[in-house]
Amino acid sequence: MSLEIRIIGKGCFFCNELRKIIDDLVVEMGISGAKVEQVHEVDELLEYGVVNPPALVVNGKLKMMGRVLVRSRVRRAIEEELAPAEGGAGGGT
Repeated sequence: MSLEIRIIGKGCFFCNELRKIIDDLVVEMGISGAKVEQVHEVDELLEYGVVNPPALVVNGKLKMMGRVLVRSRVRRAIEEELAPAEGGAGGGT
């Protein structure tokens, strides 16, 4: 399971709390090989259009931003990115 999780912000209290939630969820959900990083560069904020940090980016997709950090919403954002890998490539005609 390959997962890239980025916390984009300025290293504030809420950024650090989001990091703790994510670290706990990665262990709790048994996600091995997840790459979790905090990014403090203003360019990253601009690239994703973040106006209210912290922002959660999973596999390059902006999932949420702002200081309201609800563990269940963070978990859901991660699960959404794991689901396609578990379901395989759909399609066919």
